[in-house]
Amino acid sequence: MIDLFFDDISKFKKTEVTKLIRTSIDVGIEEMQFKKKYYLSIFVTNDINMKKINFKYRKKNKTTNVLSFPQNEIRPVGKSSLTILGDIVISLEKIYEESLDQGKQFYNHLSHMIIHSLLHLLGYNHDTKKNFEIMKKKEITILSKMSISSPYK
Repeated sequence: MIDLFFDDISKFKKTEVTKLIRTSIDVGIEEMQFKKKYYLSIFVTNDINMKKINFKYRKKNKTTNVLSFPQNEIRPVGKSSLTILGDIVISLEKIYEESLDQGKQFYNHLSHMIIHSLLHLLGYNHDTKKNFEIMKKKEITILSKMSISSPYK
């Protein structure tokens, strides 16, 4: 289950962004063969709010494209369980700015950032060259399933 929350994204089409986020998460979950019931919250906002969140949780006084807050907590639900994957925060303004700077299509770049964040929630990291290569390969594979070419070219 995905909960989406939006704040001050008037420059963007909420229905298109919602559809893209849900599709990206669905494809990512399927390609990672994550079979458990899950919960994930996604907050879509602007640069001002992202800067505040980035400072509060990472002590970095600047905006960023996405933040991932993994939880991976298992909670009982009836006779089964639910895995709380965590939270993703997205600045559409920053992603749009990056797409222009990098000559990428906005929605493709947004999909990449969502997949990138999802992989963080699933335990992937890019703290070493080896881990970066592993994560990059996963991102490229998942994006290819959505007919999006490698963002690393």
